[in-house]
Amino acid sequence: DTEALRDFFPFQKVVDGMFNIYQSIFGLKFEQIDAPYKWIPDLQLYMVTDAATGEPLGMFYLDMFPRDGKFNHFAEFGIISGKQLADGKYQRPVCALLCNFPPPSADKPALMTHSDVEVLFHEFGHCLHEITTRAKYGRFGGTHVPGDFVEAPSQMLQNWVWNKKVLDTFAADYRDPSKKIPGDIIQKMNDAKKATAGVFYRRQFAFALLDLAMHDAHPENADWDCVNISNPVLEKVFLPIDPSTTFVTYFGHMNGYDAGYYGYAWADAIAADMGTVFEKAPQGYLDKQAGMKLRKEIYEQGDGRDVTVSIEKFLGRKQSVEPFLQKIGVKREDKKKVPAGPSKEQQ
Repeated sequence: DTEALRDFFPFQKVVDGMFNIYQSIFGLKFEQIDAPYKWIPDLQLYMVTDAATGEPLGMFYLDMFPRDGKFNHFAEFGIISGKQLADGKYQRPVCALLCNFPPPSADKPALMTHSDVEVLFHEFGHCLHEITTRAKYGRFGGTHVPGDFVEAPSQMLQNWVWNKKVLDTFAADYRDPSKKIPGDIIQKMNDAKKATAGVFYRRQFAFALLDLAMHDAHPENADWDCVNISNPVLEKVFLPIDPSTTFVTYFGHMNGYDAGYYGYAWADAIAADMGTVFEKAPQGYLDKQAGMKLRKEIYEQGDGRDVTVSIEKFLGRKQSVEPFLQKIGVKREDKKKVPAGPSKEQQ
């Protein structure tokens, strides 16, 4: 019952808990300071420093609740990029986290869904990527990395909110803080997620292949029917499709993610692989050594070096898709008997 779980996720407790986790594993300190300018009264501004040296690293704004006219999704936006200045100093990055979580009422705290918590951990991960960068040029700092990698670090951080050890550090019934989410409930949540993974990723792969087919080379003077190109892809890889439908005409990612939709699934594969570093660490997802390695090898580097090099330095080995396949429930023996999708050839 997702609604019942809200009682375990009062907004401020979740934010404080996330801050404590990220400060600990990444060696950081967050300090709220007065904002010199506010576009809303409840805007918050935080200074981020290195916990060991006290060196300022950057700042982030929090704009967390909905209002009329506001961007109605959840996202991190860079404001000032980190970069090396001509005098040798480093320009500290600034970013903003814009969210639309349910606001508190007069007699009840703002309560989040588990999905809300996952989104928060993900989007704040982008803030960390921005703020801890040490790239020489702003163009290559923070989240200015290849599109098929930019989501991977934050996708990995979503693992934290599916782990009981992590959840127990902050998730508690707001009416009785001694009451934690039972372990069997967390296990059922994980099982339910895995149960639908096959359908989810088959859909993602269908969209990715459709996107690539649409952006493939086509003779300039030949007839080009986008529906005849895309519908067979959807049918072969995902589900039978009504021939009168024209999904491709309202597939919004065709603009902005041109020939790049595959990056969503690829980022998940990278994220699962990177997650093994924490999973094998002594303290799991709360391991400080693994966290500092992520900060040094991934966040600080940005696109200042090939991201494949950064990933493999973090992993300590070559990349592998095996952790991703295991995460979605595909066993080694299953790969030898992958069923073909519904297609004309089978009819």
